[in-house]
Formats: sequence, structure tokens, C-alpha cells
Amino acid sequence: MTTKPTYTPAIRFPDFLNDGEWEVKRLGEIVTVNSGRDYKHLQSGDIPVYGTGGYMLSVNDKLSDIDAIGIGRKGTIDKPLYLKAPFWTVDTLFFLTTKEGYDLSFVFCLLQTVEWKKYSEQTGVPSLTRSTIEKIEVLIPQLAEQRRIAACLSALDEMLAATNGKLEQLKAYKKGLMQQLFANPMGGGKSLIINNLQIKKLRFPEFRNEKEWEEKKLGEVIKTISPTKKLQSGEYKAVGSFPIVDQSQNYICGYSDDVEAVVNTTSENLIVFGDHTCTLKFVDFPFIQGADGIKIFKSSKLNEIDERFLYQVLLYNPIVSKEYKRHFSELKELVVRYPKDMREQRKIASCLSTMDDQINAYTEKVGLLGQYKKGLMQRMFMGSVVETPYYDVST
Repeated sequence: MTTKPTYTPAIRFPDFLNDGEWEVKRLGEIVTVNSGRDYKHLQSGDIPVYGTGGYMLSVNDKLSDIDAIGIGRKGTIDKPLYLKAPFWTVDTLFFLTTKEGYDLSFVFCLLQTVEWKKYSEQTGVPSLTRSTIEKIEVLIPQLAEQRRIAACLSALDEMLAATNGKLEQLKAYKKGLMQQLFANPMGGGKSLIINNLQIKKLRFPEFRNEKEWEEKKLGEVIKTISPTKKLQSGEYKAVGSFPIVDQSQNYICGYSDDVEAVVNTTSENLIVFGDHTCTLKFVDFPFIQGADGIKIFKSSKLNEIDERFLYQVLLYNPIVSKEYKRHFSELKELVVRYPKDMREQRKIASCLSTMDDQINAYTEKVGLLGQYKKGLMQRMFMGSVVETPYYDVST
């Protein structure tokens, strides 16, 4: 007697609770593994060519006229791609078509749970062979349950796509708004030409008759803040009274209760610039500066320039994040323009900050939906594996 692994999902749709366990199958029983080919002999067209990194270009011929799943043969092997027919794939990308009785959308979800890198046959550049893919064992339900799970996850994907689409629209809207607000600001009613398009200068109605904007170097309108103490990464904690600011993606990289290390300033409006990663953040006071690599600055012109307005001006200027390891001394040479009336600065800052809040809310929603889908897939595909006895009569 030997044992055959079976699978009972942690969560399951009610109408499939009595349908028994999922079966063990080799991928070779579920899909046909097809090889990509060189496309350089083809002419330009409207049929997409895919590589391991996704879409590359379009040609005038196809390798497949049915939908498939792309799996990297070499290089990026752990990022399955859903390929809508017709398409062409290069020779570093396999395309998998499903056999009868198996739902492509379900198999696509299933393959996202496979630890592909552990099947790599090279110690250097990751690579897979057709025979390796065909021998991988997976657990799979009957077709009706496959389709129900695929429909559920597809609905989540549509929600994610719609939310991400709204996020991109908001980002584009803010970018266009900033172009109009900051377009040639020294010229009052003049306009800016971008990509041969005339961008009209936008001002709020109550400020249209105000004076032209000031122009100064950033170094003339800011002063840097030097904390008395900086914490090193070994002193970062998961919890504490004060956030530690470093040049990480989210800029808050730890917490501490060290009161002596708190940035000492009467201003609550501070800007942090990562002079190695060019990360620019508007930081709420109080906080602690982490290891070297960031500069903290604020307006040095009392009642002349608002820090929130200045922050938006810097976000708009591409020089801020153009190059890695741009030194802070170069940033201070940047010419900034601003209206003399602080009310106009604050109106602009408030408008753009509201947009930022909306963008952040949609960014968070996209993240939460992604986490929800990941958790749902783990419970659907990675529930308890049960060892059940059975008799192998083939011997």
C-alpha cells in the first residue's frame, strides 16, 4: 500500500463541498507546452510579440490563434503571462495551451502559485525545460469548480484593473493640472509649449490680477535642519513614539522612543530629500532622522513661501528625481517660481494636496485588493494537504 496526496481547500464554494478532494495531476496532463520562435524574419503588423518581460512589438504573423499562458524558458521564469490570441512568442518564452477538461483562466491562477525558481535547471540564469514543466505536480478540481474559481478571481482582477485605471487617471489629471498651474508662471497670462501643444497658464479667479511670480534659486529660500542625533539602522524598532525617516520607498522605516533624537524645530512643515535615491517627501512633525543620506529642509523666508506649495513645485520639476545620487548642493541651484501672495500659494498647495490624498487612497485600495486576492488564492490553492491511503493495483 502506498499513499496518494489529495487536497481539501481551506475555503470552497458551497455547491462543491461534497465533490471530493482535488486530484494530483502532472502539468503535462493538463497543458501542452509549446516553444516560441524568432520573429526577426517577420514584418511589422498588429499581432503582438511577447517575451519574458511582456509585450515587445507587433508583427504580421502569429504562432497561436487560441489564448495561452506564457512561461519563461530562460531569465524571468516565475511571472506567468496570460496571452490573448493571436500572438507570437520569442524563443525564451514557452506558451502553454490547455487540454480538454481544463479551464485556461483557472490554470493561469494555479500556475501563479507554483514556486518556479525551485525547478530551475541552472545555477546562474534561471531556466526551464519542457520536460521539467510537464513533470510538475499540481492539485486540481473538476472543470465546473475550476470555472467557478476562475470567475471569482477574474471578477477580482476586473475590480483591481478598474481601481488601478482610476488611480492612473488621477495621476494624469494631477500632472495636467500642475502643467497649467506652473506653466511659465513668470508671464501671468502667457503659456507654455509642451510637445508642440500650448498649455495655458491657470490661476484661480481671485488671483488672476495679482503680480507676476517671483523667481529665486531654491538655496535662497530654504534652510536645512540638522538633528542633534541620528539613529542607525540597528536602532530601528517596529514600534515607538516617533517614526524614523530614512530614504526608503515609504520613507518611514522604523520607530523609536529616543526623545533626544527627535528633530528639533518649531515648524511642523518639513521636506525630506533623499540625496542618494532622490526621494522627496513631505513629513509630519515630530520624527527622527535615520542614517545619513537624507536632507531635511524648510522655508527660510518667513511668510514668503509656503512649504506645502514648495513641495508641490519640487514634485513638478523633473530635475528632482532625474538622476540617482544627485547631490543636494545641485538641488539648491534649482530655480523655483512662486506667487508673492501666500494665499495663492496655499490655495494651489491645498488643491494639489487634495489630489495627493485621493491618489494615496486609490493606491492603498489597489494594495488592499491585491493582498485580498493573494490571501484568497492561498486559501483556495494552498489549503490542507491530506495523506489518504490507497492500493496501487498496477503492480
